[in-house]
Amino acid sequence: MRPWSEALSLACRLFLGGLYLWAAHDKVWLPAEFAAAMAEYDMLPLWAVNPASVALAWLELVLGLLLLLGVWLRAAAAWAAALLALFTGLMVWAGFTGAGFDCGCFPAGAGHPAGFESALRDFLMMLPALWLLWRPGRWLALRPQ
Repeated sequence: MRPWSEALSLACRLFLGGLYLWAAHDKVWLPAEFAAAMAEYDMLPLWAVNPASVALAWLELVLGLLLLLGVWLRAAAAWAAALLALFTGLMVWAGFTGAGFDCGCFPAGAGHPAGFESALRDFLMMLPALWLLWRPGRWLALRPQ
């Protein structure tokens, strides 16, 4: 790989890894608040909200670590892209339904309302994940690809 491609892959890894760790922080340490935010979407039965919120929080934490450390990059990038595609779809749905609640994406107080603006943000955040699927890079990776 060319140096510019390696540098871009490293930047994408660090950006996405840091983003997923930041997103997971409050979800892992304040699971009840995240479960309440998930319940506002009214897309899961109430019995599934708590397990889904805990699983998603820990998945985001693990993805962030894998991306930052450069371990199983293609798999981590695929999961990151899939989650961001899901989040984009949820934000589009929230935009069409006129939901006025916080998206629950990032730590409390970040003030990210669910809707079309958040959908665009999530779609743009998916681009680095797609780049990493194509060119995972080797710089500072503990276990390339």
